[in-house]
Amino acid sequence: MSDKPTNVIPFPNVRERVGKKYRQQEIESIVDMLRLCDEDMETIVKQIDQLQLELASLTTDYERFMERLNKLIIIEDGDKND
Repeated sequence: MSDKPTNVIPFPNVRERVGKKYRQQEIESIVDMLRLCDEDMETIVKQIDQLQLELASLTTDYERFMERLNKLIIIEDGDKND
């Protein structure tokens, strides 16, 4: 017969216990970090979308100003020649 009692639940050795606990904590930590990265990326994408809209608006304004400036320069040059 074995010397081990049959009514005792075998307890894992220290290495197994610490290793599994550490891995589970690491998994949870990585999952949390991934969630935070996901949220940050979503925020950045929204900000990029907003910046693209603002850039399109600024580009339109810039083109209008350049058109007006060119017209004024042409008029100014015409006045100098008279």
